[in-house]
Amino acid sequence: MKRIWEYISVRAEKALSIKQVMSFAMAMLGFFHLCLTVFFSIFGIFPMAAMDFCSVVLYVFCFVQIQRDKSLLYLFNLSYLQIVLHSVIAALLLGIESGFSLYMIAALPIGYYAAYNFNMRKQVINPMCYVVIAGAAFCFLRVASSYMGPFYTYGNKALVSAVYMVNYFVAVIAIVLFFSTLLNQIKYLESQQKNQNKKLEELSKTDALTGLANRRSIQERYEDSELLQESYAVILADIDDFKKVNDTYGHDAGDRTLKAVSAVFKNAVRGEDIVCRWGGEEFLIFLPKCTGGDAANIAQRILESVRVTDMMTSEKEVFHITMTLGVSTARLGMEFTEVIKEADDNLYYGKHHGKNQVV
Repeated sequence: MKRIWEYISVRAEKALSIKQVMSFAMAMLGFFHLCLTVFFSIFGIFPMAAMDFCSVVLYVFCFVQIQRDKSLLYLFNLSYLQIVLHSVIAALLLGIESGFSLYMIAALPIGYYAAYNFNMRKQVINPMCYVVIAGAAFCFLRVASSYMGPFYTYGNKALVSAVYMVNYFVAVIAIVLFFSTLLNQIKYLESQQKNQNKKLEELSKTDALTGLANRRSIQERYEDSELLQESYAVILADIDDFKKVNDTYGHDAGDRTLKAVSAVFKNAVRGEDIVCRWGGEEFLIFLPKCTGGDAANIAQRILESVRVTDMMTSEKEVFHITMTLGVSTARLGMEFTEVIKEADDNLYYGKHHGKNQVV
């Protein structure tokens, strides 16, 4: 009962597919017409009993075809026409007071549900076609009932009122279920779209190979620091002789090296720091609220960790690498580009004075 309440309250975690909805609808309609077959047989209204029995056969056929993944649109239209035809004939034979004309109103949202779902499946249909058919049938019944009375009577007024109320509640339940199903589907798709957008946003800020942040993430973070007038430091690091790694061990070993170095960087920094793949074999660490001394210590820790990290080829051959790191701290009045240039100058100095060091 809790799940049913969540579903009709449009709070379901998942949405039913159109195949699931149609399977459920066919099963319920088949059962409903089976009950009507028994009811009309008891009161001797055999034309309606025969029609409802044929309806049961039709819905069993539709249910089986749905399980076989046959044309859902064809089966939907077939069942829709059955609902309209059955409602018209039942209202003419039993009178408008029987309540069977209410299904014309219940059929209105069904057309929009079908249009939404089948258009998603690239089967373009116009919901107004279903609205016009149901509306025309309802108007015909209202006009016809003013000129003729019911052909069959059953029970007393209390029973007639009971049949009307049953049809009323069935029609209301059908409207509620189709609307809640449609809204649950829209809500589920919106949720999927939000998750997809979130993933795309993460991808736009992440390097695909290493999983590190990219330049866009760094830009957003340093802009926040400048706005808040926070101090910060940057570390610009470059793998020494990385070209030799690719030439000697292959590009696969180069990719493994970049991933291994990325893991070292991630383990060495603080939670608020951002590690970024700056380009190629270059890495940049943005360290908010960090002094030059602390930044140098972090850089030295990274350098030592990289030295002892076993890099491995696809053939499990072990080799080692070194890095050169340039450190710079933002001072009053310095822009981010100036801080980066200073770190890059320090890195350049280290590259030309022995490599494998922190400058």
